This record gives sequence, C-alpha cells and structure tokens, in this order.
Amino acid sequence: MRIVFLGPPGAGKGTQAGMLTSELGYVHLSTGDMIRDEMGRGTELGKFAKTFYDKGDLVPDETVIDMIKERLAGTENVILDGFPRTVPQAASLDDQLYRIGVSLDKVIYFSVDVDELIDRLEKRRDIEGRVDDEPEAIRHRMDVYDRETAPVVDYYRDGDRVIQIDALGTIDEVRERLIGTLK
Repeated sequence: MRIVFLGPPGAGKGTQAGMLTSELGYVHLSTGDMIRDEMGRGTELGKFAKTFYDKGDLVPDETVIDMIKERLAGTENVILDGFPRTVPQAASLDDQLYRIGVSLDKVIYFSVDVDELIDRLEKRRDIEGRVDDEPEAIRHRMDVYDRETAPVVDYYRDGDRVIQIDALGTIDEVRERLIGTLK
C-alpha cells in the first residue's frame, strides 16, 4: 500500500508514520528527515537545503523529487510524509508511480486547529531544539503550508483519494482513528 500523509506542520504526521512503520512494517519516507540527515552530514545537498530549511521555506521541487524517486523504486508498503508539498510535486509523484505501474492507495489528511499546532510545535522546539520551530519560523511555515501545501489536498480530493482524520487528541487516540481508516 502506498500512502501519503498530508497536514500542516505539527499535525502528527511523522509521529503516526513512525508508529505505523514499527507496527505494520511500512517504509517511512520523510523528506524532512532526509533533508535533516543531509544537512547533518554536511553534504552539498544538505548545504543547499539548509538555505531554505532554516527560514522555513520549501526546498525546491526538483531536489525533493529526485530524493524521493530514488527511494520509491522497489518499495511496496510506503508512507510518504512531507511529500508532496506542492501541486507540481504531487503531479510528479503520480507520474513516477504511473511509470512503475502503481498508484497511491490513500491520502490521509491530518486535520488540527491552528492553536493546537502552534502549541505542539512550541513544545517540540523545547524538547528537540529544532530551528524551524522558532516562533517566527512557525508563522512562516504556516503561511507556506497555506499557500503551497494546502492546495495539494484539493489536488488529491479531485481524484477522490483523500481521507480526513481528526488529529486532535492523544497520540494513541489519533493512531486508533488512523488505523481505522486503513482497514
């Protein structure tokens, strides 16, 4: 099964993907994790991505698409988290999957109100110290999400592929709702 997790920053996509990975044996492809790994290793890609990442901007489509394309080949049960983030990325993903004779099975949209998102991101900043969870970066990321990523939900709704779940509540409550949508 090929699944995309969509939702604003702090909606719990990565947390839930990590849990499903360990419980159900899915491969979790997180573009954010991949980019942070490249930055941590000081690669050319990491240095390039850092110029966008630290400001809360999206890394250019071509860069992210190339990273994902390599990892998608030969992967059957996969959760894509943080990709696609733009409509061109979504169209490219559909094209790449079509070329290998498969398609997305589900697009899960994590719905959470803005105040809860900000609270979650501030707590994560205090625990993990992520630069992109600083107050100014949070506001900017929310703006970028509204402008660039929210239209991806509409793109997939046109194909009747979106399942919306309420991502408010405890991690376990959200997990139960999520597992219910995957059955």
